[in-house]
Amino acid sequence: MKYPVVRMSLLMCVFLASCASRNVRAQDSKPEFRVTLKNGDDKITILDENSQTVIDILSPTGIGSAAFELGSGTMPDALLLRLHLKGLEEIQLISTNVAVSASVSTGEAVFPVSERIVSPGVELPIGSVHPLWMAIQIVSENKNIPLEEGYFEVRVPREFIRSAGTSFEVRWVDFYR
Repeated sequence: MKYPVVRMSLLMCVFLASCASRNVRAQDSKPEFRVTLKNGDDKITILDENSQTVIDILSPTGIGSAAFELGSGTMPDALLLRLHLKGLEEIQLISTNVAVSASVSTGEAVFPVSERIVSPGVELPIGSVHPLWMAIQIVSENKNIPLEEGYFEVRVPREFIRSAGTSFEVRWVDFYR
């Protein structure tokens, strides 16, 4: 080997080019959604934070829905909803295959959450170990409902994301209007 530095430089170039092409493919696969809102006053912002897709929902009326259709990229592995509401009487995640619903009851610091799978004429309660359970938390200094500031953070279950295909709907009701 007469020119080890040249050979090493060539190997580094090939390695860096390979890494760059992987990064381009990863960026190309980020989801781009077409969003249809029920209420014109509602605002949806879609962010990419810490390797997860965050859907930020501002709903002045407290009642609304948004339909999401994947326009390009792939469905995210991790999806987080931020609902800027004073309360959360109900949130529903709906796809063509499954619908899951949750309610957050009024309480101080510790708030009871009930969740269920919904199909025509049938509601089945689910617990926190169920693959369709939505982890819900209040992000606010004062976690009392009605929230004066902050939001409800809802982690969309991976099982729901997998079964949704390329579209899903989110419906919400804030009982403090």
